Amino acid sequence: MSRHSTSSVTETTAKNMLWGSELNQEKQTCTFRGQGEKKDSCKLLLSTICLGEKAKEEVNRVEVLSQEGRKPPITIATLKASVLPMVTVSGIELSPPVTFRLRTGSGPVFLSGLECYETSDLTWEDDEEEEEEEEEEDEDEDADISLEEIPVKQVKRVAPQKQMSIA
Repeated sequence: MSRHSTSSVTETTAKNMLWGSELNQEKQTCTFRGQGEKKDSCKLLLSTICLGEKAKEEVNRVEVLSQEGRKPPITIATLKASVLPMVTVSGIELSPPVTFRLRTGSGPVFLSGLECYETSDLTWEDDEEEEEEEEEEDEDEDADISLEEIPVKQVKRVAPQKQMSIA
């Protein structure tokens, strides 16, 4: 019996790299652009926004600017050293270019996350073909073994035990 797949499915794998940046009074904006040729398949997964150890006791507000400036900025963190020095962010997936701005405060504010690149993995088709060939060989070997060669093992049945109740 031969099984062959005619559909072509591309599996993707992700390559992740750490990413980080600092916003402060001198450098109030930071733009994430991605690296190399694979900018189209790049995402930034933001994970932490925190104040540096030299941050003053003031409100520091971090926002994301829209790409063309058509939409108003979105505040993603408002930090103060004595109240909330750090936030852990989950579920924010940004496509480059992304510009972060320190709207208020002097920082330093540190941004960190993962720079993710999706790559297609086409070698799975070769692996699938090898698995199919191995299955066919196993089926051929199974067909060569007759029932006479397989020993039958006798199994003893356990006698049911009567339960007695104490009244």
